[in-house]
Amino acid sequence: MQDFRTIAVPEPSEVLTISYYHELAKAVADLRHPDGRRMSRRDVPFWMADQLFSDVSFVRKDGSAFEVTDTAIDDAFNDDGSFRWLSDLVAFAENPPRQTPQARLAPRLILLSLAFWVAYPEIAAGFGRKQCLNMPQCGHWAWRYFERCEECPHDKIAA
Repeated sequence: MQDFRTIAVPEPSEVLTISYYHELAKAVADLRHPDGRRMSRRDVPFWMADQLFSDVSFVRKDGSAFEVTDTAIDDAFNDDGSFRWLSDLVAFAENPPRQTPQARLAPRLILLSLAFWVAYPEIAAGFGRKQCLNMPQCGHWAWRYFERCEECPHDKIAA
């Protein structure tokens, strides 16, 4: 008997936020092979394929099926076999971007996110955390760069 799971696909509006992008960048930067070596940018697409084509199905929020085609990863990365964009993404693991990701990146971010939902759901669950950028020295990040989120601990300290 096979273990078959169903995973909800994040919406583009979810993945195209500074916070989501930053958390995904940290996760990709920390990806490792089973022997502990860091994964290179060229290894990540193979890892993604292993996850996306395992015993799992994906559904959109409206309940419709989300099919991952044989060429989905190549299509999302515009057939760039060097996958240089992954190096750019990993650069944001240390410091989050100052602006939201461009809409054209949504397919890449969704596929990366789904791969993490398959392999490491406990990590993927943290991608959508709402945090603020008000106090970057303490690492508390936000949806919008200069605004506090509702749960900002700095508001409680000041009060």
